[in-house]
Amino acid sequence: KQWYQRRVRGNGNPKISPERLASDTAERVIKDIDEGGCVDSYMQDQLIILMGLASGVPQVRSGPLPLHTKTAIHLLESLTTAQFTVTKDPNPAPGEQSYVIECRGIALENAYLTQSNSCPNNIA
Repeated sequence: KQWYQRRVRGNGNPKISPERLASDTAERVIKDIDEGGCVDSYMQDQLIILMGLASGVPQVRSGPLPLHTKTAIHLLESLTTAQFTVTKDPNPAPGEQSYVIECRGIALENAYLTQSNSCPNNIA
């Protein structure tokens, strides 16, 4: 049990209590939302991947873009035909630095779900 607690607390730091870790995490999420984002900065890069695979033109509002979000955008544009634009939010709330991330995705479709929700070639 002690080995497990040393490994999981605060990214492996045994000096950080679970209460402190929860408090720090909540503060970061609140900060990201206060800056105008609809998700925290760690979720942004995950949304970028889904936006790049989607059809249409999905949008997400965010605060200032961290490096890992910029990297996700760069990688998707390099590896696919997805095209992203980042613009300042035209209607930010007072004190917010928000941006709108927009993507023309690649419209990836799951070949196993396009034929009446059955698997092709009778693969189960």
